Amino acid sequence: MTHAHVPAQASGNRIQWIDAAKGLGIILIVIGHIYSVAEPSAFYVFIYAFHVPLFFFLSGWTFKPGSEPFQGFFLKKARTLLVPYFCYAMLGFLFYLAGFLAARQMHLQIEQFNYGLLPPLIGVFYGSLGDGHLVNTPVWFVIALFCTVIIGYGVNRLVASDAARMAVVLLLAAAGYEAARFVKLPFSLSSALIGLVFFQAGYWFSRHRAKAPMPPFLQAALFILLLVVSLLSQVNGFVTVAEARLGHPALFLLFAFSGTFLVILLVQGLGKGARWLAWIGQYSLSIMLIHMLVIKSVKVLLVATLSLNMQAIDHNVALGLLVLAVTAVLLVPTVYVMERFLPFSLGKAVPVRALVPVGERP
Repeated sequence: MTHAHVPAQASGNRIQWIDAAKGLGIILIVIGHIYSVAEPSAFYVFIYAFHVPLFFFLSGWTFKPGSEPFQGFFLKKARTLLVPYFCYAMLGFLFYLAGFLAARQMHLQIEQFNYGLLPPLIGVFYGSLGDGHLVNTPVWFVIALFCTVIIGYGVNRLVASDAARMAVVLLLAAAGYEAARFVKLPFSLSSALIGLVFFQAGYWFSRHRAKAPMPPFLQAALFILLLVVSLLSQVNGFVTVAEARLGHPALFLLFAFSGTFLVILLVQGLGKGARWLAWIGQYSLSIMLIHMLVIKSVKVLLVATLSLNMQAIDHNVALGLLVLAVTAVLLVPTVYVMERFLPFSLGKAVPVRALVPVGERP
């Protein structure tokens, strides 16, 4: 991929196009959690084909195994990924607990609370979706990414050649995919092994990318080709890495990579116009950790004030757009509080000074 139109550095040591890709990716993930996926729309089929693989790929791009000892590497990733996971997985359980107790107090029968209290609590420590586990569902990605990065570290330190590394990665991904058919592995391990393919690909591309910028006409032609291929994702149907539902594995890989490269080419082509996406992308972890709890809170508020049921909101386009708009507004102060006053919950050692656009820090 080429960096022809996007400045390499955003602020500090950040790479602007990577932040921009994360920004667009997290927007798609938030949108993807607004409506029900029981009968996914064509748009949902399109974005689910690549929005999670995109984040694994970008994590691989920035991966630097170097010569850091495993213990130091492990502890650093535990702080930056496991700490946020447990903080916000437990926060999700506390949200559930509050709703559960309120429903019992008001003698209400609400389907979402039929799991009782033990499965959601156990789910925090088991780290995989399904069966009432992980109330704050998007945090599965954080613990899966931790597993992916740790396994990726081992593969890239112990296996010498790129070809052998990718062969090992593909075998591990196939094992994770097959295992998911029979058992729900802890720590979202099946999803982590599937994500390892994109993580390793990102690491490979970061070291073998072309040095010279791609001519604009070739960028345009490649963009159109990737868009056409990505739109054909409908033939593989709805997929979700979180549950290792991939459709046909070969088609899944095709559409996941085409969508990933489509996003990267788009944000690179936007140039300075991608700065607002890069600003959002800097806070993609915070948004990932909290957005579902905000969405659920907004939906509960609508249920209470408009006398609707949750299914009506999940399947109504206009109400979904209202939920999205209110969620977007609420995420700004919520993320500000997380970054400014709760940096430890995000695995950060010091507070972020302020939420300001890329390139405008003093």
